[in-house]
Amino acid sequence: MKRFSVFVLLNSMTVLLLGGSVAQAQVVTPIFPETSTAPVPVEPLPPSQDIPTLPIVPDVQPLPVTPGRNRPLPRGSFEEISRYFRDLNRAKNLARQTAEIANGGLQNYRAEASMHGAAIDSPFEEFEDYWIFTFRGGEPGFVQPTIESQVRVDRNTFQTTLLYNGPLR
Repeated sequence: MKRFSVFVLLNSMTVLLLGGSVAQAQVVTPIFPETSTAPVPVEPLPPSQDIPTLPIVPDVQPLPVTPGRNRPLPRGSFEEISRYFRDLNRAKNLARQTAEIANGGLQNYRAEASMHGAAIDSPFEEFEDYWIFTFRGGEPGFVQPTIESQVRVDRNTFQTTLLYNGPLR
């Protein structure tokens, strides 16, 4: 028969040891005492002689958050809304893959980051029967995009049509 022990944390200082049918309480001294509520100084630490470091100082005036697109969310039952987002994500991926193929594959082309994230944040226009995705890309690792692609994706068949693929307009 194997012997086992179970440790149950009752609070930050007491541990209950359960071994077989015997329970025993034991006080444990924490390795790191509880932190004080005193404010941390904002001054940077002196540089290390061994490791090159840069001081990290909080920005006094952080930049405001960039507001997202004001896109109306779909209405309907949970199933209808789920189907909409699933279909939109599939359409976004198909549009991106169409541009990747048209530009020589992933060895030669990468679409902008918005085409890899949430579909609702991707650059698209919505019509009754199709979506049109207009996005930019370039060589892998690009800083400035060089190619603009516009792809129409049918909402019923998911057939893609490359409307434009060329220099930025």
